[in-house]
Amino acid sequence: MTDGDWRDGGFRQRRPSVETLAWVAASMGRGSHIVGYRRLTGGVCSAMNRLTVERRGMRTFVVLRQYPGGLGLQGSLEKEIANLGVVAGSGLPVPSILATDVAGASTGGAPSLLMTRLQGHVHLNPAEPRSWMTRIAEIAVLLHSLDLPAKMFRPWTDSWIAPLDGFQVPVGAQKPAVWKAAFGVMAAPPPTDTAVFLHGDLLPVNMLWSRGRITGLTDWNGIHRGARAIDVGHCRRYLAALYSPEWSEQLRSLYQSIAGVTLDPWWDLYALLHHDDSQPKWIRGQVAGRRPVDVPGMTSRVEVAIETALRRLG
Repeated sequence: MTDGDWRDGGFRQRRPSVETLAWVAASMGRGSHIVGYRRLTGGVCSAMNRLTVERRGMRTFVVLRQYPGGLGLQGSLEKEIANLGVVAGSGLPVPSILATDVAGASTGGAPSLLMTRLQGHVHLNPAEPRSWMTRIAEIAVLLHSLDLPAKMFRPWTDSWIAPLDGFQVPVGAQKPAVWKAAFGVMAAPPPTDTAVFLHGDLLPVNMLWSRGRITGLTDWNGIHRGARAIDVGHCRRYLAALYSPEWSEQLRSLYQSIAGVTLDPWWDLYALLHHDDSQPKWIRGQVAGRRPVDVPGMTSRVEVAIETALRRLG
């Protein structure tokens, strides 16, 4: 992810077009009318809106995801549509597809996906952090227990981590030697680990909560099969950046206790190394004012998590 790309523009803030609203109404059945909309905050790769649909005196909330047209982003939408089909009926709290217009033929050129609205909200201010992280660990264990089809994860192809010769010590690093040592570990071939079903972007901002329970998992663009430490490690990276390395370690411990397995330290380190100079900006955008964000301290907190992971590798 780089500065100055389309995600910095105003597409995500725009009201859905007249063509889009007509398409949604038609998709929801004869006599449907769109009577309200609300932009959903936190997305960085697409425009998200909650629409209120009225039909025969009844009102329903639906969620609309759109990408700008003309940028070749249909593939991202096609992938999410296919992946939602994979997890449908799995028992996971996932949205159902109501309508799609990948080409944007009826939506002013914007590739579009209409989904059911999941109950709950993004919850980033837990009063009881251990209970909050226990629920996250439990949903991750459930996810990884599912025998669902997906491609095998390829570490240098199926992720946005730097190529082997492209690692750079972040500007905010306090101990550059820690990062360089971690980059050296990545030079070894990835170890073979039991392959489980992965979400691919299992972050707190992609979880919805209600009354202390996770009621929704969103953003299904990255499913694969691979080491469970990939999913947990990405969540650990986020917890370290946004909260503290201690929270990150606590999630690892809780997951291992609930799953009864030890997370592979190489894959754990691999996921943590997805932090680079661009991450503070995108994390702040995803948090979208839901909690205070200490941007300058993010890299140093992830650095502690990386140093701890290195010690587990010996």
